[in-house]
Amino acid sequence: MQTVDELAKAITALPHSEQEALINKVAQLNLQKGLADLADKYRARLGREGRLDIPAEEVWAELRRIREEVAERDYPN
Repeated sequence: MQTVDELAKAITALPHSEQEALINKVAQLNLQKGLADLADKYRARLGREGRLDIPAEEVWAELRRIREEVAERDYPN
């Protein structure tokens, strides 16, 4: 594997459009990795709490309840 300096030199030698494409690809991969890591952490937390096998409808009901609670608190009529 190339050293970081060699890699940086190779990237700066690329045409600007290819540098942009590379930066966009790295950003996309970082986002995907971050989302996968977050999903893993959330799944582990649900497992620890014994809530990993809750049916989807129960999850949606809880999210609706939270949304209504926040709306009621932050936007009272």
